[in-house]
Amino acid sequence: MMKKYCPIGVVALSGALLCAGLNAQSLSPHDFPDGKTWLEHAQQGLAPYWMMPSAQGIPMGNFPTFRCDNGQILDVTKVCQELNKNWITPYFGREYTRMKSRQTYAYGVLYHLTGDPHALQLAKAGTEYLMNQLQDKEHGGFISFTEHGQAGLEWQQRTSQDQAYALVGLAMYYYLTRDPEVEKVLINQQRFIFDNYRLDDGKGLAWVLKDGDGESTKQRELVAQLDQINGYLLLVAPLLPEPHKSRWLADLSWLTDTMLKQYYAPQEQRFYGAIHHPAVMDQQAKHNDFGHTIKAYWMTYLTGELLQRQDWQKLAKQGMQHIIEQAQYVPNYADIKGFVPEMTQEQWQASSIKAWRNRPFSYGISSWEWAELDQAAMTLSLLEDQVKPVLQSTAKAFMQVWVDDQYGGVGLNPKSTKAFHWGNGYHQFEHALVGYLTAQQLNQRPARLYFAIDDPQSYQLSPYYFQGQIKSQQRLTTVNGLPRWQVEFTAIKP
Repeated sequence: MMKKYCPIGVVALSGALLCAGLNAQSLSPHDFPDGKTWLEHAQQGLAPYWMMPSAQGIPMGNFPTFRCDNGQILDVTKVCQELNKNWITPYFGREYTRMKSRQTYAYGVLYHLTGDPHALQLAKAGTEYLMNQLQDKEHGGFISFTEHGQAGLEWQQRTSQDQAYALVGLAMYYYLTRDPEVEKVLINQQRFIFDNYRLDDGKGLAWVLKDGDGESTKQRELVAQLDQINGYLLLVAPLLPEPHKSRWLADLSWLTDTMLKQYYAPQEQRFYGAIHHPAVMDQQAKHNDFGHTIKAYWMTYLTGELLQRQDWQKLAKQGMQHIIEQAQYVPNYADIKGFVPEMTQEQWQASSIKAWRNRPFSYGISSWEWAELDQAAMTLSLLEDQVKPVLQSTAKAFMQVWVDDQYGGVGLNPKSTKAFHWGNGYHQFEHALVGYLTAQQLNQRPARLYFAIDDPQSYQLSPYYFQGQIKSQQRLTTVNGLPRWQVEFTAIKP
């Protein structure tokens, strides 16, 4: 989830939908993309931008935070238009750890879906750079960013969200490899966060421990809790050896319970983005959007399944259903008519093409929010064994509207603003992974995933956050010292 975003309007989005050629015929009731289409989306739609040499860093693994839509690394003497925004330019001197970790995650998912050895090499390089260069060896935790080569902020001024997202790439790499050195870093960092940021007021984890860089110790932020869960806890906890597994599961339970008791508004069926002042709890305030709420519901459901908390599952399933109904809408044809090709206007006028919005009375949306809403709808589709109708529009729209068909990748806005201090490959690749698993299960086909472990019999393997039965395992050639396995899953369910 992103801390800041620049939403787009209904006309711009709807126009993009039309220009992408999503006509009535292409959005037939049976046209949720199949598994092959999701793999093509990952390989041909997303990967080209992230596999460019400019994305891979110097040295490899030191992935640059800021890149232009054409893939070029930011030149501050001649800033590309998409990065020349007043909410981006003040941060040009910084290289963010969270973004290097998110990009590491993206390469891990690309390998997981395709078996591409170079993607695995990049995930490994990113993991090693994070561990070797960006841990704070003096105080603990991870550096939030470097500025002109120097570590930024005092350690107490680093947000708990940044500490969590420093691990998202390591968590994915550990899930793929079970690397013991990565395991040690994950365990130590989790303890650092929970030992230092746990509040005495019962409101979960602190945002920062000392004022600075525009952040305050008074803040009580949803993402300080939520991003621990989706950043590493939920994926890694079931995989750890004891006694760490039990401790992580206990912390996961405590954090979810705290999030529900302190940040959830049952009367409104949404999560507050923050709770330290009435103004920050307003529907129009930062992080009080459908994207953060649907992510919180999704994490609550999956945590409830893992911990056998049926009450959490029930609440979260109902909440996801509610938000999906609230967040979808049919654009007004009169507003979008000017974008419709004349030869298809009659078809469009007769069609109900649905899109996502990020708030009840706003028609803005960013790509990460679209992805989160899709993923929750996909999860419900798996639970109900049938595609949620809205996905017949929104899944294909993500592929055709948001993806830059010239350079690849997904932007914060359709086809633009793809690599900056809050956005890169994380959400788009998670969306592709969940989409592929959903499509394969709904079509009763095995989902083929790739791991980099020495012996699959020795580890608990699962299809990401979901459950599944292993149908087959096949050893592949070793690459750069990493053994590779192809594993097929069936009976996939949340």
